[in-house]
Amino acid sequence: MFVLVVLQDTLKIVPSEFRKTRQDALKDEINAKYSNRVLHDIGLCMVVHDLLEIDEGFVQHSEGWIWVKVKFRVIVFRPFADEILVGRIRSASPEGIQVTMGFFDDIQIPADQMPVGSEFNATEGVWVWRFEGNELFLDLDEPIRFRVLDSLFLDVSPPRPKVGGMDSGIPVSHPPPYSLMCSINGDGLGLLSWWE
Repeated sequence: MFVLVVLQDTLKIVPSEFRKTRQDALKDEINAKYSNRVLHDIGLCMVVHDLLEIDEGFVQHSEGWIWVKVKFRVIVFRPFADEILVGRIRSASPEGIQVTMGFFDDIQIPADQMPVGSEFNATEGVWVWRFEGNELFLDLDEPIRFRVLDSLFLDVSPPRPKVGGMDSGIPVSHPPPYSLMCSINGDGLGLLSWWE
């Protein structure tokens, strides 16, 4: 679920950070720049793990801060294919279920990856799995175990595609830069309460 990734960057240490040690100032700058940021084909950066190399800093003409080239490792959320994870049901629609893990919300379980015999109940707004004469509801905010099928990255470099627009009255929404396509079609998958 979490991996260590080696990155390299040139970062600045502003004068207000000079009171800190160089390592602490760099870690704070790395966390400010990379935490909760999706790097294309890498994953969701969480927090800096450690610093591997720190070059000598340099000050450019007419600037008061120090530029430092640093090589570091960052903890990244990027589950591998077929990994089993646990989250909570965030929303449901006829297209499928959206799951959240608290820190990551772009987890999709499409309708074709539901257990055989599942259907969307429009009245309740939830999915129902009909199994051996029982109706098992996939209620919102319930803990759910799912299997990762694929990690999807979308290059959202400017200009971002528009969906809707200001004139149409529909708010502009952008597709997520990183999402997971998952399944609950298998033994042990689905709501945790089903398997207790």
